[in-house]
Amino acid sequence: MDGNTQRFVVFAVEMILTYSLIIWMRNNQRAGREPWSFILKILAFGALTAIISAIVQLKYSFQLTQITHSSYGSWLEALNNLSSSMIEELGKYMIGVFTLLSTRHTHKMSDVILYLVVIGLGFSLVEDAIYLTNPHTIPALRLMSFYLHSGTSAIIGYSLGRYKFGLAGHKELFVAVFSAIGLHFLFNTSTTLSDPSLSFVFSFALALFITLQIFILFRRTLLQEYGLEMRAQRLHHMTLLNTGHLE
Repeated sequence: MDGNTQRFVVFAVEMILTYSLIIWMRNNQRAGREPWSFILKILAFGALTAIISAIVQLKYSFQLTQITHSSYGSWLEALNNLSSSMIEELGKYMIGVFTLLSTRHTHKMSDVILYLVVIGLGFSLVEDAIYLTNPHTIPALRLMSFYLHSGTSAIIGYSLGRYKFGLAGHKELFVAVFSAIGLHFLFNTSTTLSDPSLSFVFSFALALFITLQIFILFRRTLLQEYGLEMRAQRLHHMTLLNTGHLE
């Protein structure tokens, strides 16, 4: 399989995975499925965030190709990885907050994590479409990057949902955003290791770990919602008993 075919296959797989993940999360929404028109709009928000992030990074990133002193180059490369991680994760966070202003579509915490994951999917599809046009891009790394963006978005969405519904404060939200930045930075660093085999192993391990977070955090959100509903029902039942409306 030549390089062009590999890149086409990777992008096709990402499209299928995007559709499958959205279907899975919509089918598990406790407040009912949101219309596809709204889901596609959020996907477009994520795509727009990727374009804006790319422009910012191209304009303000360090020109590493011009660094000739390796002692400085390694530090600047690390700083460049960190800055790109911050730009991309903060961009997804801000577009997520903007999306939550549409309260008509935000009924439960699971809605919030779904929207953030969709934003991450839209972001990764556009970013990978750009990268895969480069013949020097390694398709397998782009597939792992696809999981990275949806996974870090789930981390932000989990805490953002808890914050919106009064279960978390600013501290948890702060930790979630910077955890996403930290994981993103580690992934970026792993892809730039000089040893190709070591780079692939570390990148794959991180991508797998971050991907598992999507399912773990989403299911945890559903369980928390169920617990809140049971508590509300018990309180309502006790209120009726105390007021004499229930015998």
